[in-house]
This record gives sequence, C-alpha cells and structure tokens, in this order.
Amino acid sequence: MSAQRTPGRGMDREERRELIACVARARGHVRVADLVQELGVSRMTIHRDLQHLDAQGRIRRIRSGATSTA
Repeated sequence: MSAQRTPGRGMDREERRELIACVARARGHVRVADLVQELGVSRMTIHRDLQHLDAQGRIRRIRSGATSTA
C-alpha cells in the first residue's frame, strides 16, 4: 500500500507560504477553507501564514481568505 502525500504536510513553512502566495496570484484570491483542505494543515496554520504574507505585502488579507496584491 502506498501512502498518498498531502501537499502541505512535510512541506516547510516557507515552502507552504510561497505556494499560498503563488496560488493567490494565479487565482486572484484564496479562501482559508480551500487552503486547509488543499494543503492538509490547520485553519490556525493558514491564518498565521496569511498574516505573515500580508505583513510582507505579498497578499492582502480579507475576511475568510486573501487576495493577490499583483
């Protein structure tokens, strides 16, 4: 039996944040709930990541997610 790897698990914090920023740029916006499901990490982890990316000016946090700044 082969284990299927969840994209966010095993990924370090900076890799995950880079992925979130890229997804926001590609889609124009991201939702916390979608990121939790897609990356397999907790809501609090996503909230911390979005807060960090917003402080860097890479995304803009909005209620329930974030939008691209590009």
